[in-house]
Amino acid sequence: MKKNFLLIEHGGSKKQFTLETLKKKNLNLYLACTSTPGWVKEIIPASRIINTETYNSIKLLTDITAYFESKKIKLDAIGNYLEHVVTQTADVASALNLIGLNPGAARRSSCNKLLMRIVCRNAKIPTPAFEVVRGLELRRFIQTIKKIGLPCVIKPIFGAESYGTVKIEKYSDLMSAVNEIKLNTSSDKKEVFKNFTETFLVEKYLQGPVVSVDGLVQHKRVMVAGMVEFVMGPEPRFTQEANYIPTRFDNSVCVSCIDMAKRVIHTLGFDNCGFHCELRITPEGPVLIEIAARLPGGPLQPGYQKAYGVDLTSALVDIWLGRKVNLKPNLKNYILQKAVFPRKNGKIINVKGLRKIKKIKGIWDFSKISNKGEIVVTYPDIPKPFYYYAAAAQNPDLLDLLSNKIESTVRFEIF
Repeated sequence: MKKNFLLIEHGGSKKQFTLETLKKKNLNLYLACTSTPGWVKEIIPASRIINTETYNSIKLLTDITAYFESKKIKLDAIGNYLEHVVTQTADVASALNLIGLNPGAARRSSCNKLLMRIVCRNAKIPTPAFEVVRGLELRRFIQTIKKIGLPCVIKPIFGAESYGTVKIEKYSDLMSAVNEIKLNTSSDKKEVFKNFTETFLVEKYLQGPVVSVDGLVQHKRVMVAGMVEFVMGPEPRFTQEANYIPTRFDNSVCVSCIDMAKRVIHTLGFDNCGFHCELRITPEGPVLIEIAARLPGGPLQPGYQKAYGVDLTSALVDIWLGRKVNLKPNLKNYILQKAVFPRKNGKIINVKGLRKIKKIKGIWDFSKISNKGEIVVTYPDIPKPFYYYAAAAQNPDLLDLLSNKIESTVRFEIF
């Protein structure tokens, strides 16, 4: 008999692969969400969609309970793949006595970066020195930055895609940075900020490359899918523009990062969930940036599947259903996923090479994002990529050659 599974939020078009993966499993699939785009209704019948307020645990639980009771359906499992509903999903799963992340652990994740920092600091886990600021008054930031020193990083205690996260190198940068933060932490920019209380962390800036350790936890057993190396956009912002799977680091570095991630997971109490642990590799070793109690977002799940043949989306559902899970790689490819951004403002007057892209072997995903005639911007405005591509090769050298070929073929001319 098919199990009844409820997904909390679809995650937008970037998460469409999640719904398509779930649809292939032997499940009766239901969805609770705040808004329902047309493409979602093509995957899940409207009769199985609960329109609710996913930012509100009380309303979410009430609407879910009423829906399944009115239809006399027994709900077997619940889960999510989206950062901003991790806590609410944990609350509902706990209330319904279903398998899921403990609500306390959910709140110790990157859903509340301040609490995450405090718990890890108390456990002697390497984290950046930090202070807390309430509100966006320039005077408060100056007083707090003096305690941390320059350079430092200002970040909201929760958010998405690095919105509102800015590096400060000198005090004269602060006023423009605060104005930018005000703009980028409004609910008009990101719905996730509708509950934002203007609480920020001011953290000591650490140099070094950024990686993530990703995987699953079941019955306190940590299963590592692998590591991602991120290529960051220009500072002082922290946009992740590209990533490599696997990383290009020595094995000893990877082992130390994996050991750090496992220590953090056990400290915060993560269980029956995915995890995405971001670390900065400093000369003193890995330092925790933040850890989310969910699977990696954006294109990383398809990236892991292309690199190692592991389907994290499907495996996590099996955890929520109470099925024993083992991650067993059956491939070894080298993956690059990259969004190509503009480096100057202007108007796109021409786009070349798109037809040739289809003939290049090794590209497994490509999307043109900007179009001829569009005005493009760069920082401090939030830039929009020209295009995105994902490439696979059998070794790192071949991957570099493939990347160079792609980016020399597709050309966006700006005037």
